[in-house]
Amino acid sequence: MTTENGSSKRDAVRENILTIAQEIFSKYGYKKTTLDDIANAVRKGKSSLYYYFSSKEDLFQEVVQKEADILRAELSKVLMKNISPEEKLKDYIMTKITTYRQLANFYNAIENDLAAVEFVDKIKSQYDQEEIRMMKRILLEGARRGKFAVRDFTLVAIGITTAIRGLEMPLSAGPYKSTDLEKSVDAIVRIINYGIMKRD
Repeated sequence: MTTENGSSKRDAVRENILTIAQEIFSKYGYKKTTLDDIANAVRKGKSSLYYYFSSKEDLFQEVVQKEADILRAELSKVLMKNISPEEKLKDYIMTKITTYRQLANFYNAIENDLAAVEFVDKIKSQYDQEEIRMMKRILLEGARRGKFAVRDFTLVAIGITTAIRGLEMPLSAGPYKSTDLEKSVDAIVRIINYGIMKRD
């Protein structure tokens, strides 16, 4: 019983450190954040942090992985919905961009490609493959239901996920951040579904 309580307390402290580190990394970025900053915010000595994490890089990796898991869970919920493939595609893009706005550490690590942090490449690769697999599931479902005409599911999935990735920053923090996100996503999904050719 004591071991369980001790383990539970350690887990709670560790989770608290992760949550606070997440906020500080989001605010200042990986390079400018120090373990002293995090220790002060957690109200513990820096040596206490080493009990839970071996280094700043280790802590940042845990934060990024936690955010990646949140994104994966949100997108998985979309895949499980009982809606049409067209709605699922729109919902996927909306969820992706909305979650992008909340997960600063994950996206900074993905976009800035921190050379000092070796794990970023591994997470990027894993994340890219997961995104392509999820998009293929939507495309396959659409094809089975006679809604999408796709020959090369992998190529189309790569194309759509790459396009979405390119739109995340402009729609979240760029010149289009103040536009109506739902209308913007509607326009994008229309182009994906019907192309840009004028129809009479």
